[in-house]
Amino acid sequence: VVHDDGRSGKGRMVAFGRDLRDSVALQRRLIESQQAMERDYWKFRHAETRYRHLFQVSREAVLVVDSGTRKILEANPAAARLLGDGGASSLVGQVFPCGVDARSAENLNLLLAGVRATGRADETRVELLEARGEVLVAASTYRQDRSAHFLLRMSRAQAEGGRHRFVVRAA
Repeated sequence: VVHDDGRSGKGRMVAFGRDLRDSVALQRRLIESQQAMERDYWKFRHAETRYRHLFQVSREAVLVVDSGTRKILEANPAAARLLGDGGASSLVGQVFPCGVDARSAENLNLLLAGVRATGRADETRVELLEARGEVLVAASTYRQDRSAHFLLRMSRAQAEGGRHRFVVRAA
């Protein structure tokens, strides 16, 4: 701003400035975007909490297995009870198949190879170690974080009049 001192009688004033309306509008959009992202983040967190809860309380044995390394990434308590003596954390990191006899392990490897190749869900029967019985293993595949995973669901076979019946229980 330039201002004449007024002695000459010419009260001149010069002002320089910038129109900040575009900047203010941009800042407002940024704040709105940040608020929307925070709302989406909390929705995601609530959905993840619900998923974790369902995963933990499900009566059906569920494993999440990395399709490349075949390492168990997640196991619920029902899977730990079905496959071993330890908790779910004892299964995480083990190479799948585990807890099944050698012939069943071969069948599971063929099942996983087929599911990975076709992308279609499939299932097979397997015999658990230490005479723990027979189970039906249903396998499907999904992608997450640029890698493929297997979702394995296991249901215990129950004898019924000399035949086996597979029971799938909802949590």
